[in-house]
Amino acid sequence: MKHGEPKPDEALFDGASADAIAAGGGLAGSAFALELARHGASAMIFERMPGPHHKVCGEFLSDRAQALLQYLGIDVEALGGSPVETLCLSNGSKQASAPLPFKAVGISRFLLDETLLKAAEHAGARVFRGVPVDGLEDRGGRVLVRTARATFECRAAALASGKHNLRGLPRPDGSMVGFKIHLRPAQAACSALIGVVHLIAFEGGYLGLCMVEKGTLSIAWIINADILRSVGTSWAAQSAYFSKQSSFFADLTNGATPAWEKPLAVSGLPYGFMRSETIAQSIFPVGDQLAVIPSFSGDGTALALASGIAAAKAVLKGESAADFQCRMLANYRPQFRRAAALDLVIANALLRRAGIVGARLLPRMVTMLVSATRLRGLDGLTASMEARD
Repeated sequence: MKHGEPKPDEALFDGASADAIAAGGGLAGSAFALELARHGASAMIFERMPGPHHKVCGEFLSDRAQALLQYLGIDVEALGGSPVETLCLSNGSKQASAPLPFKAVGISRFLLDETLLKAAEHAGARVFRGVPVDGLEDRGGRVLVRTARATFECRAAALASGKHNLRGLPRPDGSMVGFKIHLRPAQAACSALIGVVHLIAFEGGYLGLCMVEKGTLSIAWIINADILRSVGTSWAAQSAYFSKQSSFFADLTNGATPAWEKPLAVSGLPYGFMRSETIAQSIFPVGDQLAVIPSFSGDGTALALASGIAAAKAVLKGESAADFQCRMLANYRPQFRRAAALDLVIANALLRRAGIVGARLLPRMVTMLVSATRLRGLDGLTASMEARD
């Protein structure tokens, strides 16, 4: 390096500054930066991973999630996801199916997150990959964003680190461990997989299965940590455990080829968590750092997108993080209460059996329950922004 030339880190951040910074480049962080950039504010995103990557998250997009993506300028249909119109519930050897109250789509987070991150960059946000945020610090209405390479000051920041907690900003640990794997299903199983999202209960947790783009089967599941210790963490061990409890699961995955050597995993999932305490007036928790709904609800993506957009709107209006959190959690609470009640049903063997019987007799009841667990208030969120535009 010649004398006077900038160091590599200095060159990377040359002239980097912004009105707002997203600590994380997932759906919530990208939506936050994208919405700001679309409305003339400067934004930066620090993403800890150096490139596109898979995540332990569901890959089912509800109508709410699709509407929010379309509002952000993402052509969901062009992504080539797999249409989903039916929900199939399974417990043991029993199944019950019902039509969804909306047209859903399965899209991998690998594709979706990268699409949204690039959209934010195209809108004008600066994206720094492989740069994790070490901490956020309030400085009297300004925010210091610390990375291992440099420290930045901005007017507002989004805590968008997803399932990874920042030092000093913890969430409570949960008892469940989440996993995900992609499979190439056997042709014989495709007729039962295409157009259907499957929710399969087992002792200690449940699985969600749906097709995503390019004929890939996405399987995400949560399992109690105590049961996991006796089962083992490998896909072979866990799939054998699931197959013993559900012959239907065995049929769906028979002959399937794993896309990865081992499933992705994340522990301590704090389902039901809602961050009501304000971090600072200019630090906005979004996505899983704001609230974590049980994954079976299928609306985690909508919550992440909605929180990112709403946080950006609050920054643009000069609103505080406290007001933002109060408003968003008020929208979340009814949905979280209903999801918690259904979670108790899934966790109890007798209630699961009774639920399957009821679902087979009254499939319309299942459709109504799916509607009841949708996030409310999103129409007003996008409508108010469209009116402002």
